[in-house]
Amino acid sequence: MRWVKISAILFLRSTGKKPDRKGSLSEGIRMAKISQKQYEEYRSALKQMRMLDDTLMKCVFKDCKPAVEQMLRIILSRDDLIVESFSIGKEYKNLSGHSICMDILAVDKDGKHYNIEVQRDDRGADPRRSRFYAGMMDVEMLSKGDDYSTLRDSYVIFITENDIFKEGKPLYHYIRTEEESGKPLGDGSHIIYVNGAYVGDGPLGWLISDFREPDPKKIHIAIFAERLNYFKNDIKGEKEMCKIMEEIREKGFQKGIQKGIQKGRQEGRLEGIQKGIQINIKLYRQLGLSNEEIIKQISVEYEIPQSEAAKYVYAE
Repeated sequence: MRWVKISAILFLRSTGKKPDRKGSLSEGIRMAKISQKQYEEYRSALKQMRMLDDTLMKCVFKDCKPAVEQMLRIILSRDDLIVESFSIGKEYKNLSGHSICMDILAVDKDGKHYNIEVQRDDRGADPRRSRFYAGMMDVEMLSKGDDYSTLRDSYVIFITENDIFKEGKPLYHYIRTEEESGKPLGDGSHIIYVNGAYVGDGPLGWLISDFREPDPKKIHIAIFAERLNYFKNDIKGEKEMCKIMEEIREKGFQKGIQKGIQKGRQEGRLEGIQKGIQINIKLYRQLGLSNEEIIKQISVEYEIPQSEAAKYVYAE
C-alpha cells in the first residue's frame, strides 16, 4: 500500500472542485425537522467539531469500514491489516452489572480484536480503564467450553487529546513482560495510547493531526477528508449530524428533567434543577459546544440569566 498525504490542494484536485455545501438551508431544516434557530446552533457547533469529539467521530466511522481499516493500519504500521467486521458503540455488561460502551470494536481477518476509544478527558484514559476494557473483550471472545488458548490477540487503543504520559512520543505501546528480564509474556494482550497532542510528519503524524482538525480542506488522509466533507458540507450529512445532536440534546434534557424531579422530591426543587443543569452541561460538552454556546443554551432552557448560567458552566 502507498501512503498518500492529501493536502488541501490535492484534495481539491482529487474531487475536481472545491468542497462546498450541497443543498439549501431550508432543505436541511426540513430534513432535520427542527427549528431554524436550533438548526443554526447545531451547524455552528458542527463547524467546530473534530474527530476527537465523540459525536462526529462515531458518524465518521459508522458504516465506513475503509476508515476504520485505514486508522488501524496507520496506528499499527500494518499495510496488510484487513478488517472483517466492526461495530460502533457496542455495549457490554459484566456479572456485577457494570456496563461499558466501546467507541469502535473491530475484528480483522486473522481474528484479532481491536477496541478504539477516543478520549478528550485525561481522567477517562486511566490505564486501569484500559485494563478493564481488555478484560471485557476477553470475556466476550471466550465461549462456554472454549480452551483459553483459543483467545485471540486483543488491542485496546486510546486516542487521547493530550499527552497523558508527558514523554512527547506519538504512541505508547504496552505489553505484559517479565519484570526482571523484560521478556514478553506472550499473552496476546496489547494496550496502546496515541498522543493526540503530537505534531509530526508521516502517516501517524498526519492521522493525529486529522483528529484535531475541524476543517475538511486541511485533512491529510483521503478517506477522512471525504467523510468530514460529507458531514460538514453536504446537506444530507449535515442533516444526519443535526438530527443526532437534537436527539442527544432532547435525551439529555429529558434525563435532566427526570433527574431533577427525582432529586427535587428528595432535597427540594432548586437542587433538582441544579442537577439537571449539570447533566446538560456534560452532554453539550460531548457535542463539542464551547462554554459560551453552552451558557446561552442553559440560559434559554432554564430561563435564567446568562451570568447565572455561567456559574454552572465554569464550576464543572
